[in-house]
Amino acid sequence: MKFIPRNLLLVDGDPIAHIDLIADPAKNFTVIMKDGKIYKNSLK
Repeated sequence: MKFIPRNLLLVDGDPIAHIDLIADPAKNFTVIMKDGKIYKNSLK
């Protein structure tokens, strides 16, 4: 059985260095995928 990642957050910046980036996901999350479904994709 292969592991297939189905959740992904792509953040515009370094959330480890700047934890406040996650306070505004509408602004700072570029891609949001949960259970394989894309909820936001600003890369288009």
